[in-house]
Amino acid sequence: MDTAIKTVYEALSRNAVVRALFESYESLYVVDAETSAFKCYHESDSYRTLSIESQGEDFFYTLENNIIKAIYWEDQEFVKSKLSKQALMDGLSCDKFYSFVYRLIIDGKPLYHKLRATVDSVNGRPHFLIGIRNVDASFRQDKALAEKLTSMHSKEINRLEAILSSAEGYIEADLTNDRIVGFQPYKVEKVPQKMYRSFKEGKLSYSDFLNVHMAHMVESDIPKFKKISDRGYLLDCFTSVEKRASVTFSMKRHDGDPKPFKLIFYLYRDASTEDIMAFAVLYDLTEQLRREKELKDLENELQMSKLRNFTSQMQPHFLYNALGSIQEVMLEDPQYASELLGVFTAHLRSCIRSMTSDAPIPFAQELSNIKAYVNIEKMRLGKKLKMDYDIETCDFLILPLSIQPIVENAIRHGVYPKGEEGGTVTLKTRQEGDRILIIVEDDGVGFDVEEFRESLRSGKTDSAGLKNISFRLDRMLQASLDIESRNGEGTKVTISIPKGENNESDNSR
Repeated sequence: MDTAIKTVYEALSRNAVVRALFESYESLYVVDAETSAFKCYHESDSYRTLSIESQGEDFFYTLENNIIKAIYWEDQEFVKSKLSKQALMDGLSCDKFYSFVYRLIIDGKPLYHKLRATVDSVNGRPHFLIGIRNVDASFRQDKALAEKLTSMHSKEINRLEAILSSAEGYIEADLTNDRIVGFQPYKVEKVPQKMYRSFKEGKLSYSDFLNVHMAHMVESDIPKFKKISDRGYLLDCFTSVEKRASVTFSMKRHDGDPKPFKLIFYLYRDASTEDIMAFAVLYDLTEQLRREKELKDLENELQMSKLRNFTSQMQPHFLYNALGSIQEVMLEDPQYASELLGVFTAHLRSCIRSMTSDAPIPFAQELSNIKAYVNIEKMRLGKKLKMDYDIETCDFLILPLSIQPIVENAIRHGVYPKGEEGGTVTLKTRQEGDRILIIVEDDGVGFDVEEFRESLRSGKTDSAGLKNISFRLDRMLQASLDIESRNGEGTKVTISIPKGENNESDNSR
């Protein structure tokens, strides 16, 4: 190997992998996919205490002994099955990354770690890159939230059963003969004495009961209530094999405070008379709605926790792409690649610090990260990539790593497939009224948006990254993300952020 090239390659291993890539990783194994020879390029202090082999001629043979030494006993067979050479090859043939979570014994305690693998070319040969990261705190937090959510659902089922057994009241009606045959007075209102007398005399009709007793108490959704509870409508439901009907509405209480209620009609045919009957039960939904909101808030908390983990997991994705681009340049100009590697390493430390939090940052900081990434891509694509910056305002906040992946998609999936012709990616910012617009536009190959959305719905295409960016923007900045694209013409992604004191950047920072 040429001395200059060897020097750059060694610098790539030391500087990029050790100092940058694994600031948040325990170790990186580089495994020759053909010979299985391997070397561990970095080990944290805690990882070194495991006393496992960090280099050798056969990674998968050595793995058997390393598993016994380092893996928690309950997870040993699982790791063996997931990390065989065949399992690794099968997993990476289906996806760019292959990962799973297991427990290592560190200082006598089982701690959750995440193994993340990909395959890349090193000196023209395929190699497995296997990174191991400590995820114990975040994994246990997610696990606890999931268990709490499951417990909440179980408690909710029991609570709903309790609500069913303690309804506000009920009526039983003979719909065929339009007659009330039984009722328990609703707690929300006293039954008029005249109705009691009519009921006892067998003269209380279902229609009169609703018109006199119920209709004047309904606060909202009156047309819907009248339609669903109408005798003719219920008879039609039974005839069309609908054995149940329900309506939700607000009802005035005797104290004048309206509450949410649900009236459910259970329809059946009396076995002795053949008459069509309705058993209607009234439920107070106040507590149920409160619990549903609590469950929804908990689900959002769990989702946001997963998104925060997703943000941290974007680190190796960004690094692999950038390091791959540098690797393509270093054979042509080793000195230039070496200089760029030093600049890239310094920038990367700053970039990783921003990725450890999902708190909004000044757009100028995100723009700096974007420009660094674009410069790396320009090394690889040269004149085939043109990047235009049309920035009218930077005076706002944005989530870290929310725009850079969109620019990356425009380059890699829009411009790059055009080959020698290349193309242009434009990043714009605009202020229109009370909103900030961020636009990423390319004149690349484009795609059919409707076909793409249908592919997402059917599960044929996975776009978790874009969906997570959209979710983060919506939840944390009340921002929207819109995609426009046409085959052969290019793609335009627009992010619209409401301007306000919560997302105004402080230029003094």
